[in-house]
Amino acid sequence: MSVRQKPGFGARLHNVAGRLRRYHEISEVGELVRRYVALNAFDGVLTTLGILAGGYLGGVDEPRTLLLVGFSTVMAMAVSGFYGSYLVEKAERGRAMRELEESTLSSLEDTDIAAASRYATVVIALADGGSPAIASALAFAPFLFAGLIGMTTAYAVSVAIAIVECFALGVFLGHVSRERLVLSGLKLVVAGGALLVISLLLEWWVA
Repeated sequence: MSVRQKPGFGARLHNVAGRLRRYHEISEVGELVRRYVALNAFDGVLTTLGILAGGYLGGVDEPRTLLLVGFSTVMAMAVSGFYGSYLVEKAERGRAMRELEESTLSSLEDTDIAAASRYATVVIALADGGSPAIASALAFAPFLFAGLIGMTTAYAVSVAIAIVECFALGVFLGHVSRERLVLSGLKLVVAGGALLVISLLLEWWVA
């Protein structure tokens, strides 16, 4: 009598990946995730530019202070984005599931449709919370090396990273909408530049 062997780790991983791909197709979540990533990453970059402008104009010359403010903001955006979108998506998809169950007069709890709905809720929440946090963290990273490069250089490099992120997000949106990539990228760069100008005007007005 032969002993039935359990599938290896590679086989189990392949099965999980296949199941997730199936849930991804059923939930049709790809377009929504792209939208969340682009919009919320852009929000994160603009928030970062606002903090950088405020820190520089306010004379913040301690990297620890700016990193504390910056990464606290990053965590706040991540937690707010994750839980906010998770609760909203869970409520919306739960309502859609109940309506589908009422129309089919059957329970869908143990079906791929229900699993795909749960998958979509988590993926969208991760995209919503993770994208602004990652974008902001990348821009604040130079202040980790401020002791070596100096605060002024750290500010300049951080702003440059944020502007590059604006351009990259614009190019991504241009690719999605099939517009001219460079022009689409420059549109978001202009938005970032406008924020810096507004910060300068506020500093002049308050002074």
